[in-house]
Amino acid sequence: MHNHIPKIQAIHRALMRELFTIKASWHYSKVTQAIDLLARLVHDYEGDSDDWLYMGECDYAGMTELLVGAFWHYTEWYSGQWSPEYRALCNLGQVFSPGMTSGPEPGTSEKDVYLALDRLARKSHGMPVYRFELTIPK
Repeated sequence: MHNHIPKIQAIHRALMRELFTIKASWHYSKVTQAIDLLARLVHDYEGDSDDWLYMGECDYAGMTELLVGAFWHYTEWYSGQWSPEYRALCNLGQVFSPGMTSGPEPGTSEKDVYLALDRLARKSHGMPVYRFELTIPK
């Protein structure tokens, strides 16, 4: 059994920095690759899910909010079955099943992740970027 926890923590921290700081340096494609890798590592982790489930609770978004917000983002931002975004969506679907929900809940960190990814995707595709407000953790 491989211990993926240090990699999972490092990717989570890097994604929080890239999604929620002004001076983000990663391109949308690199963020997508990181989310795809994160989903695969979480899915392949053979230990107790509590090892990663509560990771980043006091950050902008915890691990679960990151995975859920990214899942909803990629349902709208993939460009065919062979795209990196679709691969990320499929891997996220291995760790999150939406059930009867229809998107991230308004006013949650899931929605903040969704909007941050939307902003980054729009910016990288030369589209207008909209302002949004973050939900500040209590």
